Amino acid sequence: MKRRTLIAACVGGALLSSVTPGAQAWAAAPRRVIVLDWGLAELVLALGVVPVGMANTPGFRRNFTACPVPDAVVDLGLMFQPNMELMLALKPDLILITPAHASMGGTLERIAPTVTLGQFRASPTPYTGACEETMHLARLFGREAQGAAAVAQTRRAIAQARARLAALPAYADPDRGAPIYMTRFIDESHLRVFGTHSLFGELIVQLGLRNAWGGKDGAAAAMIGFDALDADPRATLVYTKPLPAMTASMMRTSRVWQAMPFAHAGRMTGMAEVPPEGGILSAAYFARALVDALAALPAAHAAEPA
Repeated sequence: MKRRTLIAACVGGALLSSVTPGAQAWAAAPRRVIVLDWGLAELVLALGVVPVGMANTPGFRRNFTACPVPDAVVDLGLMFQPNMELMLALKPDLILITPAHASMGGTLERIAPTVTLGQFRASPTPYTGACEETMHLARLFGREAQGAAAVAQTRRAIAQARARLAALPAYADPDRGAPIYMTRFIDESHLRVFGTHSLFGELIVQLGLRNAWGGKDGAAAAMIGFDALDADPRATLVYTKPLPAMTASMMRTSRVWQAMPFAHAGRMTGMAEVPPEGGILSAAYFARALVDALAALPAAHAAEPA
C-alpha cells in the first residue's frame, strides 16, 4: 500500500473511532501530546509535560540547548511534513501547532484535537507573549502551579542577570551606558541584527541595557552588511557563537572590520547561541549568557564611555 493511501486509511479509521475530535471537550487534562513546533515544545517541556512526539528532535536538541528532551520522545520528522503513521500510532489526545501549520489543520484534526498557539513570536514583545502562552498551556494541562513557577524562575534569572550588570560600569546606567548590537553572523560580509521587537531585543530592555539597533519598520531582525554597524561609536557588538570560519578569517585580516569602532576599542564579544524563536527557558539562558559575555570584556569594567 502506498504511503498516501495508508495515511488516508488510517485517518479514516480515526474518524470512525471518534466524533469530531477537534470540537470535543477534554474530560481530563491532555496527557499524550504531540508538538510540531520547537518554540511550543520548549513551553510544554518547561511545564514538566513530556510530549509523546515532537518534530525533528535532533534539530531541537542542537538548537535548544537550554531545554533537554527525554529520550522517550518520538521523533516525528520534519516540522511541516511529519510522519502521519507515527502520529496515529502514538494515539495523541492533543496536537499543538502554530499558524504556519494552518494548511495541515484539517488533517491533524482527524487524528486528535488540535490547538494553535505560538503567536508570541510575532508579538512586538515576544518574551512577554511567551510568558502568557506558558500560562495558557499550564491551564490547558492543569498545571497552573508549574506554569507560575516556571515563569517566576525565568523572571528571577533575568533579575539576577540585571543585578550583575550593576557591577559593570560600562553597562550599569541604562541611560548613559554603552548600547548593544545583538547579532548573528551569516558570512564574512553579512549578519543578522536583532531589533527591539525580537526576543533578544525585549530582553535587552528587561536587563536595563540599550539596543543600538532600533530596527526598521518595527522588524524584529534585519539582514545587513557589517559596515552598517558604525552609527554609534560607543556600542558593543555581541555575536552568537560559533562564528563561520570565513567570518573569523575576515576579522583577522580586514582593515575595514578592524577600523570599526567596537573592534578597534575591544568592545566585541561572542556568547553562547540561543534560539531567537525560543520561549521562557531560552529567555533565562539568554540573560545569563549575555551578561557572562559582557562581563568577560575588559572594557565592561572600565569607566563609563565618554
